[in-house]
Amino acid sequence: MRLKFISILAALAALPAASPAVAQQAYPNKPIRLLVAYAPGGSADIMARLLSEPLGRTLGTTVIVENKPGGAGIVGTEACARAPADGYTICFGSTTTHSILPFLHGGKLPFDPLKDFTALTLVGTQPNVISVNPKIPANTMPELIAWAKANPGAGYATAGIGTSNHLIGAYLNKELGLDISHVPYRSGGLATGAAVAGEVPIVIDQISTVLPFLTSGKLKAIAVTSPKRSQLLPEIPSITESVLPSIKFDSYQALFAPAGLPPELVHKLNDAIRKALSDPEIRKRHLELGIELVLNSSEEFTAWLRETSPRWQELVTLSGAKVE
Repeated sequence: MRLKFISILAALAALPAASPAVAQQAYPNKPIRLLVAYAPGGSADIMARLLSEPLGRTLGTTVIVENKPGGAGIVGTEACARAPADGYTICFGSTTTHSILPFLHGGKLPFDPLKDFTALTLVGTQPNVISVNPKIPANTMPELIAWAKANPGAGYATAGIGTSNHLIGAYLNKELGLDISHVPYRSGGLATGAAVAGEVPIVIDQISTVLPFLTSGKLKAIAVTSPKRSQLLPEIPSITESVLPSIKFDSYQALFAPAGLPPELVHKLNDAIRKALSDPEIRKRHLELGIELVLNSSEEFTAWLRETSPRWQELVTLSGAKVE
């Protein structure tokens, strides 16, 4: 019996150990959490729910959308950073969580936007639109600049202090020699409504928020602040075409995982996300939200984040906005 037991042990020892590649084939073998750092109903939440079903189907598992609002996105984003780097927790991030909040808080956030995450892919970008109440006698950016200089102190409405909309306005003041005053509201909808009502002459907000009012004629679009025209407003020039050729201020939505995610899982998730969002109907739904899909590689997205981060830091400093 003892000889037989030793023979069995010897036979087991002779078997090759399971390679990492073989072990990795088991992923995923349980549900994946897709964290959203905002309440249900917003654009990030809608995008997460558009992605979850086809991504789960592509990976052969269930993808559960989990909303973790709080702290302007800090709570949910930190939860993602602190999760195990095993491929079972991913999250949506944005211009706010990964490019603005770190500088608004002076480096005192409970996470580092670059060091504490694995950048999976830039899902898409969304331009901001400079719009005015129809009573303002301006239809182009040069005309709006002339009007603003003749009316110093005129207000521009945004979704709040430290938003990309606010920072763009501060940049316009500096670069164009304007004196437009920031009027923050609690949301983009309230800011847009104020411009429609004539309480504030100018509003800067994301295209998805202002588009219905532009279509109905309750607001006039002057320019988009992205480097190129938007597919949703092809007749409206980019601000780069006339006054600020170097401006690059698209808002973005992206997917992240905790830092240290193994490269094989990074590539597997990136490939699955691209496949899940390749359906024409899903692309159309994103465009209706104002999101133009990008879906680049993890390496490309990481390089893009490092390139654009100093630009947002400069804008935050320029605006004077900060959170103590």
